[in-house]
Amino acid sequence: MSVGQQASIQQSSSTWTEPPWSGWIETTGDALLILEAARRGLIPRVTRRLIDSERRMITSGSVFVFDEDESGIKRWTDGFFWSPSRILGNFLLYRETDKRGAGHRSARADPEPNETADGTRTDAQSLSRPRTDGVGLGVDKQRERNLVGSLTNSYKFKPDGLMKKTFSVTINGVAQHLISYYKIEDVENGRLRSPSSLPELASLDISPEYLDKTHFRNPPKVEIGVDGVPRYRGEADDIDTMAASQRPRVQPSVESDTNHIALTRRPSSDREGIPSHPSQTAVPLQRPSLSLHK
Repeated sequence: MSVGQQASIQQSSSTWTEPPWSGWIETTGDALLILEAARRGLIPRVTRRLIDSERRMITSGSVFVFDEDESGIKRWTDGFFWSPSRILGNFLLYRETDKRGAGHRSARADPEPNETADGTRTDAQSLSRPRTDGVGLGVDKQRERNLVGSLTNSYKFKPDGLMKKTFSVTINGVAQHLISYYKIEDVENGRLRSPSSLPELASLDISPEYLDKTHFRNPPKVEIGVDGVPRYRGEADDIDTMAASQRPRVQPSVESDTNHIALTRRPSSDREGIPSHPSQTAVPLQRPSLSLHK
């Protein structure tokens, strides 16, 4: 079923039976492709809070998009127990915890032999697939960072639990959010595809208003074409070292909205809420102007 067909089915149904989109949001570009698809009506946005029966569709791969004005949702709730949030690039990450110790750090005073004092592991054993040789240690650690950030084994995580990865951007004062869920093993085993790997989504031109660098903690690489239109060209980390060293350092502004990622805000434990990003609401999303702004 195409994303367009899926959107029309969900919009005509009074109850959600499946998530708006299923896959893996790896990069800022992936998140922007989903927001762009939702803006065009190819993927339906959530226009109200999910009821209890609809929360059962939240599984590995589920991706939800909502606009605060359109949906009236100021805080996303899903019924799960989560660790405190951790910043990873332009995203916030959460890891599902055992509710008996949800959000609480382990009581043991000393780190385990393969764990450093800050709770990170010196190998990749916290991932679902064990490392088989020493040569792959660097790759394993980078993969671990991409999947779980610093949420390794510092909390009482639920075995085989979900990760929650969230992204937010504010256009003309209206916050738009993407909430995604995945299991580490599903990503590692290739069961979840990213938007950038699907031609029907990868071919979309991301609207210029989404690419303004002031939206991001780590602005992605954007190239201005001969037509004067900015286009996404990769993550900030993809920029070569020389270009990065010559680029002026942008100091992030302090956001007063508690739903935005602010460097001065310390993430707090969240039982089932949206990160410290903005939320959303219901009204057809107007294409915003270039005067933009978690």
